Amino acid sequence: MAAIPVSSKYPCAQEHIPMCIKHDLNIDMTCEDCDEFICSQCAKTDHKDHDWKTIHTAGSLRRRELKKTLSKVKEKDIAEIDEKIQKASKQKVGNKKCCDSEVSKLQKHYDAIVSKLDEIKKNLETKLVENLERKNAEVSKKNLGLEKKRERIKGLVEFLEDKHGTMSDYSLIDNLRDLTNLVSNTDSDIERGDHSVRYRGGDISEGSLDSIMGHTFDLDDFSVTETDSFQYGDKCLDVLEAIDKDICLVRAHKSDCFERMNIRNKKKEKSNICGNEVCVTDKDDFYVTDYTNHAIVRVSPSGSACTVLNTAPLVPAGICQSTDGGLLVTLVDDDTETFHPDSKSRRVLRHVTLTGDVIREYEYQVDGQTRLFTLPYKVRQNSNTDICVVNSTSQSTGELAILSSSGFLKSVYHGQKLTFDPSDVVFDSHCNIIVSNCPTSQIHLLSPDGKFMKYLLTENEVKHPYSMSLYQSTLWVGDDKGLIKVFQFNNT
Repeated sequence: MAAIPVSSKYPCAQEHIPMCIKHDLNIDMTCEDCDEFICSQCAKTDHKDHDWKTIHTAGSLRRRELKKTLSKVKEKDIAEIDEKIQKASKQKVGNKKCCDSEVSKLQKHYDAIVSKLDEIKKNLETKLVENLERKNAEVSKKNLGLEKKRERIKGLVEFLEDKHGTMSDYSLIDNLRDLTNLVSNTDSDIERGDHSVRYRGGDISEGSLDSIMGHTFDLDDFSVTETDSFQYGDKCLDVLEAIDKDICLVRAHKSDCFERMNIRNKKKEKSNICGNEVCVTDKDDFYVTDYTNHAIVRVSPSGSACTVLNTAPLVPAGICQSTDGGLLVTLVDDDTETFHPDSKSRRVLRHVTLTGDVIREYEYQVDGQTRLFTLPYKVRQNSNTDICVVNSTSQSTGELAILSSSGFLKSVYHGQKLTFDPSDVVFDSHCNIIVSNCPTSQIHLLSPDGKFMKYLLTENEVKHPYSMSLYQSTLWVGDDKGLIKVFQFNNT
């Protein structure tokens, strides 16, 4: 059913009741389920199972709640719009500061290069400023829209306050619906107006001048798109290790063995790979940490298993293949207090060959006294040879330690103000770092040197992500309730 439309910015208090264009009857009913006016015949046919009332009855109900409705709009809804307007203004200032900071990085890097690079410098600076202008123009446009919407809402509220006593029930309901629609559609995506272009310095070494100068990149180019999901079970997924874009090794909490998960046909297959953490080498061998037996076990593609390294008295935790073809393993003792290591405690990252020979150990910073780790867990080595270690510092907090291959602690990432308790880490093809923060349902994207760039995923896309694996552009994410999600990761 459709009524004869009535168009005006603020309809008059007394207005002619329209006719039903379908049944040629007076519109004297309102369907609360469909939120539209109907005639008595519509109520008996198209809306017979719906919650409908006479306009008079519905109007009486609305009048009883009118003061409360308008009070909420004035005290809460308009205030929320004002808050977004203020946020938009602050965001423009913040964008300018961010742009200035990036330009400053560019300038410092430029100062180390000969004057002939001035043209390249200007081009890069222009990209940064153009992005600032484009982003702030978008924010200004959204800000203007919010201001206009606020004035429309205030005008309609004043109209209802002044005329509600003399307007018809129909007009009252119609105007209140207009007000509700205006208030409920106040989203302006202010958060997406952040300055998104960053400057990353390059090494002053051999190569082209462009490479020496560095380049700008747009954080908006980093995106993920969900392509599949599967409810694996109801327990936390402690480990995901992708074999290819379709198949991933999965171990749920308290499970002794891994299963192969094929996301395409949603099938789980038992495997003969048992242990706690696992890594897949470039030769398709599997290396597994065995907490119980204090060992590193190799499982060949044919399924045969053998111990390559006895770690006793230390317990092996995380494991990954190193860039030189060996293994990196985190090791802890189980004799001392977990989060308060003393002089007898061992918290070690060990670099070994595939046959178990020790290449080196990482335990202390360059002073030989300050520990690198409290409780090292997951470990991964970036293609730039930096090593990232998920380091638990308490039962509910942690950090991401970034070491050079020589063992120098380059930086430590502590998250973004909210509780940070990282559970897994992977890298993209440009050496950017992707780290999951289970408590806040976020996945952070960091630069290769450990600087925060953006939230790659938030609670809108993932809930309490615990484990991850990135195979080429396929990102696997497992949460604490047994759900696996697969995303297409784009970084160009």
